[in-house]
Amino acid sequence: MRKIISPDHNRKIPFGTKVGYSLGGTGDAIAYDFIGSFLLFFFTELAGLSPAVAGTIISVAVVWSAITDPIMGMLSDRSPSKHGKKRPFLLGSAIPLALIMMFLFHVVNFDGNAKIAYYVIFTLLFWAAYTAFNIPFFSLGGCLTTNTEERTKIRSVAQVFNFIGVFCASALPTFLVGQFQNAGYSEEAAWQYAVIIIGTIAAIAILLSWNATRGYELDIKDSEDSERTNNIFREIKEVMCIKPYLNVLACQFFFYASYTIFTSSIMYFATYNLGVGETESSLIYTGVTIGGIIVAILLGPIAVKFDKRNAYITCMILGGGLMILGKFMPIESALMVTVIFAAVVNIGSAGHWTLSYTLLYDIFEIDEFRSGRRREGFLMAYFSFCGKLGAAVAGFITGWILEMSGYDADLAVQSTEALAAIKSLFTVWPGVLCVLSGIAIILYPVTRKKFELLLVNLELKRQGKEYTTEGFERLIK
Repeated sequence: MRKIISPDHNRKIPFGTKVGYSLGGTGDAIAYDFIGSFLLFFFTELAGLSPAVAGTIISVAVVWSAITDPIMGMLSDRSPSKHGKKRPFLLGSAIPLALIMMFLFHVVNFDGNAKIAYYVIFTLLFWAAYTAFNIPFFSLGGCLTTNTEERTKIRSVAQVFNFIGVFCASALPTFLVGQFQNAGYSEEAAWQYAVIIIGTIAAIAILLSWNATRGYELDIKDSEDSERTNNIFREIKEVMCIKPYLNVLACQFFFYASYTIFTSSIMYFATYNLGVGETESSLIYTGVTIGGIIVAILLGPIAVKFDKRNAYITCMILGGGLMILGKFMPIESALMVTVIFAAVVNIGSAGHWTLSYTLLYDIFEIDEFRSGRRREGFLMAYFSFCGKLGAAVAGFITGWILEMSGYDADLAVQSTEALAAIKSLFTVWPGVLCVLSGIAIILYPVTRKKFELLLVNLELKRQGKEYTTEGFERLIK
């Protein structure tokens, strides 16, 4: 069958639909950031696991993701549903994702290996449910339109709602935990009630996103001369030959490693370096949220005007550089200084969340030009996997650094070595990794001019007309 292209594949998306789609980003951030910010802390402080064991459990998930991510990518590319290839997965994953979060943040009184097995199982279940939502959701963002500027605008709106999710996943839980404890509940019960509330918010946000995108998912079929295969290893080989894709994967890996170390160290830094509790810690997360929203609002128009590639590089190197400088600043001396620091260095995070997916979406058309196929889900799968790989490596490193520094969860006051290690985890480590993410995109060859040339010739190729690769040869080698 000949490929059928929607006549409005280059369409503009109504603002209300952009907002509705973006609510899924709120649900995504709630799920991911809650796990990234608090799972290691929960394992060591409440569940009674050692930092090394806790870090290892978190890193084990990457092996599971290596299996589930590409499978989910292929499923979402080939779904036969009349409601779209990506959208049905949003509907099916919302409630399971929330329920698994609630079981994962439950303190069990099992002994030894039984306790470890419980948390391993629910960690793996969480990432499976998250994958079932995350890959189709972010792939959907590239299937609403092929207009590159419109995609950037969608991601700019989505990023504002993403940071609302960050607030719900970070500042809100610590605030709720503090309030529940003030009401007389134990710390374990306070965390359980907090996760019930935020898990419910996440599920509702995802379902609203599913509903708002009804009828907007483009169905761009493969060209008749393309060859689709069920050989996953061949699929991997083909997409890994797309050189710009490798740059995007590298930036994703380095950023997620940076972000995971930074967010997971906040509670340790607040508790031991600042000496404050959960309620006060929420101010740091609030700083992260406010800083991110401001940057996201400003970044959309800037990226459209000056090219998203340049905007991304600037954000990552600037944000990472400021993090590194934080090591030599007295940010542990006052809560508000730390709040301001967290808000400012979030330039890097806001830049990544706003622009990295639009960089990935360009690969969708590059791949189609090369292969004649649309593999949004499969391309998204390894983008997601590299993020999880970075996060897993970061979790492992964080756990072992704490262990080797002499950190002891039973001590109210940590040693000088442990406090120095915690500050490095809050500043230098994420800063260096953030800068590396920016460097990866310095090597990314896709510019606005080259991509626009590709789109023009891709449309000619779709229609069976004569086309050229002049001006963008490097993108499709």
